[in-house]
Amino acid sequence: MVATDEKTDSSAASYQPTSGNFDKKYHLNAELVNKDNRESYAKTAIGYHHPDYIKRYKGTNTHFPFYLCQPDVDAFVARPTDIAICGFPKSGSSRLSAILGMMLNNCDSKFLTEGENLELKVRFFEFCTPANEQGPRSLDVLNAQSGPRLFFTHLGAGAAAPSLFKNKAKIVYHIRNPKDIMVTLYFHFISRVLSNYNADLMEMVNAFVEDRIVYGPYFDHLASYWKLRNDPNMFILSFEQLSENFRDTVKELGKFLAKDLTEEQVKSLEYHCSFEQMKANPKTNRYDKHVSGIYNHDISPFLRCGTPGGWKEHLTPEMNDKVNAWMAKNLAREDLAGLADRFKSTFTNH
Repeated sequence: MVATDEKTDSSAASYQPTSGNFDKKYHLNAELVNKDNRESYAKTAIGYHHPDYIKRYKGTNTHFPFYLCQPDVDAFVARPTDIAICGFPKSGSSRLSAILGMMLNNCDSKFLTEGENLELKVRFFEFCTPANEQGPRSLDVLNAQSGPRLFFTHLGAGAAAPSLFKNKAKIVYHIRNPKDIMVTLYFHFISRVLSNYNADLMEMVNAFVEDRIVYGPYFDHLASYWKLRNDPNMFILSFEQLSENFRDTVKELGKFLAKDLTEEQVKSLEYHCSFEQMKANPKTNRYDKHVSGIYNHDISPFLRCGTPGGWKEHLTPEMNDKVNAWMAKNLAREDLAGLADRFKSTFTNH
């Protein structure tokens, strides 16, 4: 897996945005979307180990097929009422999608238990299939949606839609201990059939420390949002904070979104958005993708482990030493000054 030179890919910005293949009934049917996704991948051999799997764009290792819609990401027009959940893969976007989705629906748990699956209510912003505009894309759904929109993205700030910042959308950025991310992302790749990942955990560790991991480099991703930490439209929290002090963290998040939560609402959020409840809920654990053959939950469910420090059961001493050296070097960067002190439970205690 090789990250191509950024200069090679910058021409994507000159492409014209497309109208896409938007049909509301089609996009809101998980079975049809999964079928299209699976069949579209079957026509290509581009998986994790293919040289075209990653293309570096504006500081982010975008990956196939999601980089195909990057021109339309750049052209996306955000609104001040939009809420974008931003963060590295496997650092808490699903849980925050549940929390914010419930919060915006008067903390009604039916948001998670009834209707469409969570991922069809809170869209993965850059999602597309290898067919790009000829298949289902989140951008086409969001562009057709009126009123406030809630979605999540894994893109670094440089590669994210510029209008998110220009038009003052609310941004919730989440971080997580990179050791836990490595392990969880490894299980994600080996269980996601479409990724064609044929390697061990050491490859995942090396991909992080060598800055060739998808959506990386990891610390560049952090730095791209950390520099915006004083922006009034930016809220930064950690996976560990939610695990250790859910109620106070969610109350602060509510204030950021001008939501005055009652104690009962906070308790409801804590219960229904707990890792245990979300893992047991097929609408939040993407069980439909297991049925359709996109994920193999017999290897690992989409929501695998919600306990901070779970990496200790998987990383060898050799792996841990390598990661520690990489973390120490990067946390000393000037553009990340203050990050480790503010999030000690993320970078020190675990």
